Amino acid sequence: MLIQFLGTSAGCPTLKRNVSSIAFISSSPNYEVWLFDCGEATQHQILKSYIKINKIKKIFITHLHGDHILGLPGLLTTMSVNNYKNILEIYGCKGIKNYINYSLKITNSYLNYSIKIYEISEGEIFNNGIFKINCFLLNHNIKCFGYYIKILKKKGSLKVNKLLLDGILPGPIYKLIKDNDNVVLPNGNIIKSNKYLNKSINSKKIFIFGDTSPLKLNINSLFNADLLIHEATLDDKFRIIANNRGHSTNIQAALIAKKYCVKNLIITHISARYKLSNLNKILSNCLNIFPKTFIAYDLYKFNI
Repeated sequence: MLIQFLGTSAGCPTLKRNVSSIAFISSSPNYEVWLFDCGEATQHQILKSYIKINKIKKIFITHLHGDHILGLPGLLTTMSVNNYKNILEIYGCKGIKNYINYSLKITNSYLNYSIKIYEISEGEIFNNGIFKINCFLLNHNIKCFGYYIKILKKKGSLKVNKLLLDGILPGPIYKLIKDNDNVVLPNGNIIKSNKYLNKSINSKKIFIFGDTSPLKLNINSLFNADLLIHEATLDDKFRIIANNRGHSTNIQAALIAKKYCVKNLIITHISARYKLSNLNKILSNCLNIFPKTFIAYDLYKFNI
């Protein structure tokens, strides 16, 4: 599984950085892509990546500002032109349904596939037994969500060779061993399943924040997260301006990561006023506070 940043600029694009969109790419149970936000020209960024649009299964919108949603109608219609075959799920706050439906209607656009639009509120919004997703409110100047992806703990794979050596042949018994702590064999013997399982895969916690000021944020589940993706719109000398507009500075993002003892921090959504040459300083200031900070650039990948 990995995260790929399709756009990392705040507000408007630059020659080197597009506006907000992040792809979560999963290989389990099947290769599929979830987008978090879809700013203008996200589909152009997808063309520069290895992402196939027919693998996009879900789109999560943090809020309804243009730099986070204006690429959505174009992507939806391109998916139709490319004969998208799945049911696309779109999640966002109240208003996302009207935005999508009206955009398609006024442009006389037709989709040859189905979409399901969920206008969500805080709490769990998805759980398939492998991934669980919760959303929570942030502190922006319009309603804005953060998303918490929990990759649930999985039992390890079966040690098939050991099973065969012990005379336990393939069949329904293998599923019983995988699913239960103790299993009664056909001969009446009781075995402990962990003897025949490889090491389990621990759960992981990933947080993708939308736009937010760090003021008054209190998210207990963020403690010890494996990855926090946090906006860093402005350098800390503009802290008052940033916070008044519902944004954070680079230093404030690092302080949040330190406070909650996260394992990795990636800062993104950096103002278009900053050239690429300024980004090293923005990052270095964070590293002084939180050494496991990374700065996102367009098409940057981070393995989970």
